[in-house]
Amino acid sequence: MRLLINGGDWNTVAYVAAKLRRNKYNVWYFKGYKDHPDGDGSKIWDYNKAKREAGLDGKRKLGSKKKSTSNKKQK
Repeated sequence: MRLLINGGDWNTVAYVAAKLRRNKYNVWYFKGYKDHPDGDGSKIWDYNKAKREAGLDGKRKLGSKKKSTSNKKQK
């Protein structure tokens, strides 16, 4: 949003929809960060934490396809 504001004039962003929402995938990604073990205040990204936060643990593997069922008659 900061890039859309021209010289502090908020009228330059009037065309942006009021229904603007965060992308759920971005939220899941950033929830995957955890404190660094050194305790220095930095963060590291943890794949397993992100997967848990997204509710994907215990479900099918990411990127795997579901088996399709066929409606064709068997011979």
